[in-house]
Amino acid sequence: MIPVFGLYILAFGASAIAKSAPDLSATWPLSCLDAYKDIVSTMNPAWIPDKLRNGFEIEGGEARLTSTPTVPWLTIYNKDKKPIYHGLGYNSRSDELWTLITSQNKPTKFAPTFSEIEPYTGLTASTLPTADFTFVVYYASWCTNCKLQENAVLDYKTNYKNYKITHIRIIADTAKMQKKKYTSQTCPVNPA
Repeated sequence: MIPVFGLYILAFGASAIAKSAPDLSATWPLSCLDAYKDIVSTMNPAWIPDKLRNGFEIEGGEARLTSTPTVPWLTIYNKDKKPIYHGLGYNSRSDELWTLITSQNKPTKFAPTFSEIEPYTGLTASTLPTADFTFVVYYASWCTNCKLQENAVLDYKTNYKNYKITHIRIIADTAKMQKKKYTSQTCPVNPA
Protein backbone atom coordinates (compact mmCIF):
# COMPACT_ATOMS: atom_id res chain seq x y z
CA MET A 1 0.00 0.00 0.00
CA ILE A 2 2.68 2.51 0.93
CA PRO A 3 4.73 2.11 -2.28
CA VAL A 4 1.57 2.51 -4.36
CA PHE A 5 0.68 5.65 -2.43
CA GLY A 6 4.25 6.90 -2.90
CA LEU A 7 4.03 6.28 -6.65
CA TYR A 8 0.75 8.17 -6.76
CA ILE A 9 2.38 11.17 -5.11
CA LEU A 10 5.34 11.02 -7.50
CA ALA A 11 3.06 10.79 -10.52
CA PHE A 12 0.97 13.70 -9.28
CA GLY A 13 4.10 15.76 -8.62
CA ALA A 14 5.44 15.11 -12.12
CA SER A 15 2.11 16.17 -13.61
CA ALA A 16 2.09 19.40 -11.62
CA ILE A 17 5.63 20.20 -12.73
CA ALA A 18 4.83 19.48 -16.38
CA LYS A 19 1.77 21.74 -16.22
CA SER A 20 3.69 24.67 -14.77
CA ALA A 21 5.76 25.55 -17.84
CA PRO A 22 5.00 26.65 -21.40
CA ASP A 23 6.21 24.62 -24.37
CA LEU A 24 8.64 27.36 -25.45
CA SER A 25 9.97 30.60 -23.96
CA ALA A 26 11.62 33.69 -25.36
CA THR A 27 12.51 37.17 -24.10
CA TRP A 28 11.72 40.47 -25.76
CA PRO A 29 14.87 42.66 -25.78
CA LEU A 30 14.59 45.39 -23.16
CA SER A 31 15.83 48.06 -25.57
CA CYS A 32 13.13 47.19 -28.13
CA LEU A 33 10.33 49.15 -26.45
CA ASP A 34 9.27 50.96 -29.62
CA ALA A 35 9.10 47.71 -31.55
CA TYR A 36 7.02 46.18 -28.76
CA LYS A 37 4.64 49.15 -28.75
CA ASP A 38 4.29 49.03 -32.54
CA ILE A 39 3.47 45.35 -32.56
CA VAL A 40 1.01 45.25 -29.69
CA SER A 41 -0.77 48.38 -30.94
CA THR A 42 -2.01 46.62 -34.08
CA MET A 43 -5.15 45.59 -32.20
CA ASN A 44 -8.40 47.07 -33.45
CA PRO A 45 -9.37 49.81 -30.95
CA ALA A 46 -13.03 48.78 -31.21
CA TRP A 47 -12.09 45.56 -29.42
CA ILE A 48 -10.65 47.36 -26.39
CA PRO A 49 -13.19 47.79 -23.57
CA ASP A 50 -13.32 51.32 -22.16
CA LYS A 51 -12.03 50.15 -18.78
CA LEU A 52 -8.87 48.83 -20.48
CA ARG A 53 -8.11 52.03 -22.40
CA ASN A 54 -5.85 53.40 -19.65
CA GLY A 55 -2.34 53.67 -21.00
CA PHE A 56 -3.61 54.14 -24.56
CA GLU A 57 -4.00 57.02 -26.91
CA ILE A 58 -6.31 56.80 -29.90
CA GLU A 59 -4.71 58.46 -32.89
CA GLY A 60 -6.12 58.28 -36.40
CA GLY A 61 -8.50 55.50 -35.33
CA GLU A 62 -5.61 53.35 -34.07
CA ALA A 63 -4.95 52.42 -30.45
CA ARG A 64 -1.31 52.84 -29.51
CA LEU A 65 0.36 52.23 -26.20
CA THR A 66 1.52 55.35 -24.43
CA SER A 67 4.30 55.56 -21.87
CA THR A 68 3.19 52.52 -19.89
CA PRO A 69 2.62 49.47 -22.07
CA THR A 70 0.91 46.70 -20.19
CA VAL A 71 0.89 42.93 -20.06
CA PRO A 72 -0.53 40.35 -20.48
CA TRP A 73 -1.02 40.32 -24.21
CA LEU A 74 -2.06 37.19 -26.07
CA THR A 75 -1.94 36.41 -29.78
CA ILE A 76 -3.38 33.16 -31.09
CA TYR A 77 -2.19 31.72 -34.41
CA ASN A 78 -3.78 28.87 -36.35
CA LYS A 79 -1.93 25.88 -37.87
CA ASP A 80 -0.84 28.05 -40.83
CA LYS A 81 0.65 30.57 -38.34
CA LYS A 82 -2.00 33.12 -39.34
CA PRO A 83 -3.17 35.29 -36.43
CA ILE A 84 -6.78 34.74 -35.40
CA TYR A 85 -6.79 36.76 -32.15
CA HIS A 86 -4.77 39.53 -30.47
CA GLY A 87 -5.88 40.82 -27.09
CA LEU A 88 -4.97 42.83 -24.03
CA GLY A 89 -5.54 41.75 -20.47
CA TYR A 90 -7.21 38.76 -18.91
CA ASN A 91 -10.46 38.10 -17.09
CA SER A 92 -12.29 35.02 -15.87
CA ARG A 93 -14.21 34.68 -19.15
CA SER A 94 -11.21 34.91 -21.47
CA ASP A 95 -11.24 31.15 -22.06
CA GLU A 96 -14.80 31.43 -23.41
CA LEU A 97 -13.53 33.95 -25.95
CA TRP A 98 -10.62 31.65 -26.87
CA THR A 99 -13.12 28.82 -27.44
CA LEU A 100 -15.13 31.00 -29.81
CA ILE A 101 -12.02 32.25 -31.63
CA THR A 102 -10.52 28.78 -32.11
CA SER A 103 -13.85 27.29 -33.25
CA GLN A 104 -14.25 30.05 -35.86
CA ASN A 105 -10.54 29.95 -36.82
CA LYS A 106 -10.77 33.10 -38.96
CA PRO A 107 -7.57 35.07 -39.66
CA THR A 108 -7.64 38.72 -38.62
CA LYS A 109 -5.67 41.69 -39.87
CA PHE A 110 -5.74 43.25 -36.39
CA ALA A 111 -2.86 41.16 -35.07
CA PRO A 112 0.89 40.88 -35.59
CA THR A 113 1.91 38.21 -38.08
CA PHE A 114 4.30 35.62 -36.73
CA SER A 115 7.02 36.96 -39.02
CA GLU A 116 6.71 40.36 -37.31
CA ILE A 117 7.64 38.96 -33.91
CA GLU A 118 10.29 36.50 -35.15
CA PRO A 119 13.20 38.99 -35.26
CA TYR A 120 12.65 40.05 -31.65
CA THR A 121 12.09 36.64 -30.08
CA GLY A 122 14.48 34.33 -31.91
CA LEU A 123 11.52 32.01 -32.52
CA THR A 124 10.87 31.03 -36.12
CA ALA A 125 7.62 29.67 -37.50
CA SER A 126 9.50 26.94 -39.38
CA THR A 127 11.02 25.51 -36.17
CA LEU A 128 7.86 25.58 -34.03
CA PRO A 129 6.13 22.30 -33.25
CA THR A 130 3.24 21.45 -35.57
CA ALA A 131 0.04 22.53 -33.82
CA ASP A 132 -3.58 23.39 -34.49
CA PHE A 133 -3.12 26.61 -32.53
CA THR A 134 -0.17 28.52 -31.09
CA PHE A 135 -0.83 30.73 -28.06
CA VAL A 136 1.83 33.44 -27.74
CA VAL A 137 1.62 35.03 -24.29
CA TYR A 138 3.49 38.24 -23.42
CA TYR A 139 4.34 37.98 -19.74
CA ALA A 140 6.16 39.65 -16.85
CA SER A 141 6.95 38.04 -13.49
CA TRP A 142 5.43 40.92 -11.47
CA CYS A 143 2.13 40.84 -13.41
CA THR A 144 -0.69 39.18 -11.46
CA ASN A 145 -3.01 38.91 -14.47
CA CYS A 146 -0.16 37.30 -16.41
CA LYS A 147 -0.05 34.48 -13.88
CA LEU A 148 -3.83 34.06 -14.06
CA GLN A 149 -3.72 34.00 -17.85
CA GLU A 150 -0.80 31.55 -17.85
CA ASN A 151 -2.78 29.13 -15.67
CA ALA A 152 -5.86 29.61 -17.87
CA VAL A 153 -3.87 28.76 -21.01
CA LEU A 154 -2.53 25.62 -19.35
CA ASP A 155 -6.05 24.66 -18.27
CA TYR A 156 -7.32 25.38 -21.78
CA LYS A 157 -4.73 22.98 -23.22
CA THR A 158 -5.87 20.33 -20.74
CA ASN A 159 -9.59 20.88 -21.41
CA TYR A 160 -9.28 20.90 -25.21
CA LYS A 161 -7.21 17.80 -25.85
CA ASN A 162 -8.79 17.52 -29.31
CA TYR A 163 -6.56 20.47 -30.29
CA LYS A 164 -2.79 20.33 -30.39
CA ILE A 165 -1.80 23.65 -28.82
CA THR A 166 1.69 25.10 -28.56
CA HIS A 167 2.05 27.57 -25.70
CA ILE A 168 4.82 30.16 -26.01
CA ARG A 169 5.68 32.60 -23.23
CA ILE A 170 7.53 35.76 -24.22
CA ILE A 171 8.96 37.66 -21.29
CA ALA A 172 8.13 41.29 -22.05
CA ASP A 173 9.04 43.17 -18.89
CA THR A 174 7.50 46.49 -19.77
CA ALA A 175 8.49 48.01 -16.40
CA LYS A 176 12.16 47.42 -17.20
CA MET A 177 11.66 48.59 -20.78
CA GLN A 178 10.56 51.98 -19.44
CA LYS A 179 13.76 52.62 -17.50
CA LYS A 180 15.86 55.50 -18.85
CA LYS A 181 18.94 53.39 -19.31
CA TYR A 182 17.11 51.41 -22.00
CA THR A 183 15.24 54.18 -23.81
CA SER A 184 18.36 55.65 -25.42
CA GLN A 185 19.62 52.32 -26.72
CA THR A 186 19.01 51.22 -30.26
CA CYS A 187 17.01 48.05 -30.60
CA PRO A 188 19.63 45.46 -31.61
CA VAL A 189 17.22 43.59 -33.86
CA ASN A 190 16.52 44.81 -37.37
CA PRO A 191 13.46 43.09 -38.81
CA ALA A 192 13.73 42.11 -42.47
